[in-house]
Amino acid sequence: MAAVLPLTAAFLGGTAGAAQASPASTPLSGSKPAWATSSADRGTTPAASQVDLRVYLAGRDPAGLAAYSQAVSDPNSAAYRHYLTPAQVQARYGATPAQLAAVKTWLAGAGLKVTAVTEHYVAVHGTVAQASAAFSTSFHQYGVHGGTKRAPASPAKVPAGVASAVLGVDGLSDESFDAKPTNVPAAADGPEMQSSKGGVPYLTALPCSDDYQGQLVANDLPSAYGGNVPWAVCGYTPKQVRGAYGVTTSGLTGKGVTVAVVDAYGLPTMLSDANEYATRHGDQPFKPGQYQEIVTPSLWTEQSLCGDWSGEEALDVESVHGMAPNANVLYVGANSCFDTAGGGFAPNGGLLDSLALIVDHHLADMVSNSWGELMHFLDANGNIVNMDPALIAAYEQVFEQGAVEGIGFYFSSGDCGADDPATACGAAEGSPFAQTEYPTADPWVTSVGGTSIAIGKHNNYEWETSWQTDSTGLTTDRSAWSGLPGAWLYGGGGGTSQDFAQPWYQKFTVPTSLSEHLLSGASTSPMRVNPDVAAYGDPSTGFLEGYTQLLPDNVTTAYAELRIGGTSLSCPTFVGIQADAQQAQHGWPIGFANPEIYFRSMFGVFKDVTDTPLGPNVTLAVVRNGEANPAIRTMGKGDLQHATEGFDDATGVGSPTAAYLRSFFG
Repeated sequence: MAAVLPLTAAFLGGTAGAAQASPASTPLSGSKPAWATSSADRGTTPAASQVDLRVYLAGRDPAGLAAYSQAVSDPNSAAYRHYLTPAQVQARYGATPAQLAAVKTWLAGAGLKVTAVTEHYVAVHGTVAQASAAFSTSFHQYGVHGGTKRAPASPAKVPAGVASAVLGVDGLSDESFDAKPTNVPAAADGPEMQSSKGGVPYLTALPCSDDYQGQLVANDLPSAYGGNVPWAVCGYTPKQVRGAYGVTTSGLTGKGVTVAVVDAYGLPTMLSDANEYATRHGDQPFKPGQYQEIVTPSLWTEQSLCGDWSGEEALDVESVHGMAPNANVLYVGANSCFDTAGGGFAPNGGLLDSLALIVDHHLADMVSNSWGELMHFLDANGNIVNMDPALIAAYEQVFEQGAVEGIGFYFSSGDCGADDPATACGAAEGSPFAQTEYPTADPWVTSVGGTSIAIGKHNNYEWETSWQTDSTGLTTDRSAWSGLPGAWLYGGGGGTSQDFAQPWYQKFTVPTSLSEHLLSGASTSPMRVNPDVAAYGDPSTGFLEGYTQLLPDNVTTAYAELRIGGTSLSCPTFVGIQADAQQAQHGWPIGFANPEIYFRSMFGVFKDVTDTPLGPNVTLAVVRNGEANPAIRTMGKGDLQHATEGFDDATGVGSPTAAYLRSFFG
């Protein structure tokens, strides 16, 4: 999990000259973490201890980059859609040779060895003593996370001569942060191996409705809400979802558009699995060259900490391909689930590096990201840990560069609602208070929330509500449900950020009752609210995915299918629909999508999702977990978030419709 302080992209300015021997210096905001308190101080870090640092470069005109990012994305701007190439971005906004030389001279002067130089940062290696000399601070060990971690004993400082060239420094403290996939596999419902109708192992508990919502009713279980409740679907296929969201009638396939999917690591059988999945469910497999990937297995690290991302990758790739069968898909696998770890500090090491790789070479038109991290969390000692502002500034610089190039970044909004510590999942994640996650809360990305959807027998849209789920099981004697609705279980992320101010595109759409009401209190000024849009994500109305995996016998490895959900499903589904939309406008890049999304929402092209789509007295529910341990999952029952008429913090402006796609034809 990661934590984020309010973004203060410090040190914005013009070209820096050569480093000068001067007592003047500029403090690095946020460089001393909040957990580095005097009570947690365990003494001085040994001078010979080794450090790896990244000095992120502000470039020659960071304020200009931010301004042009907005102008090129704003339909009301004269610069709208006047995108730049990566070379033009570097020439106009990148670090100058003088800035780069000044930074390298300063670092080398302290004895630090430059190990890598990219368009975004200078990486160095050295000792704590050398870092102390470079940043005019001492380093101490602090009790954190049940152990000790290094951090500056006072805010690090940068010489005045190079301050305007420095965006921030990562690695001064050795507390690292990892992202988590935002998916909820249904295999936990019952791991026994079943047989799917396609003749391959099906790893979700039976019974379930094979084809559509409400097909199979739990008549042998106690009734609830005025009747017997249907079993959950076994998992929707792309054909069903294309029908529900209007893709089928549009005739669009994403042709000519390239979608990048970013996760950690890589599944060796991804292409063959995606092709088998598509063929089994009546879709076309990838054509030669249509699917490509960038993975470097020899550099993979932290796998024991990060876990297996194979199911996440399969979900993302198959969802994008399902919504846009003719779009090109590029999978980029980071070397770890950490922001900058993996392969040391090499390019494409962590998730941030993978995103930078895409913008530096303009590898895609849009990027689907089904992962995220807490912006604030508690360590084992009860300290609130906040992510270094330098890291957030580095992410935001990449997002702004993407906007300038016509590349849009999309992030799932999370699977624990508002990460409220009063809920089981919020407490398990170590959230100290209700909050939004990162990067989905960043104003420069499109945040995709989750819904629960009912798709009918003819692939028709029946109803949709927010993915906010209550759960309850049977009484001991199985004669009744033990209290309805039950306890809140999980749901799509969202809420009002305490870290980011309201972006311009939300000004006329988001009510002040949300923008000035934080999840943990009130705000004196409007703040960023997410998600921006939503699509189906509830694992009870989830996606049927397939990939090669270890089967429940812990011996056999084979292609198998299961139902899965989460905003990890919502995000690639919406990105696939965005690829269709870009095709509709003759391939012209959508770029950073939020201004267009909010503009189009005023014309009713999104479905206004509410918690009561069938009326205030109708409760929506399904049964899942199988016969052995059935549970009722009640839908649209938020903890802190609720889907109301108009914009809300559970589903944003709503879910896409056929009218949304038609609005791009012209």
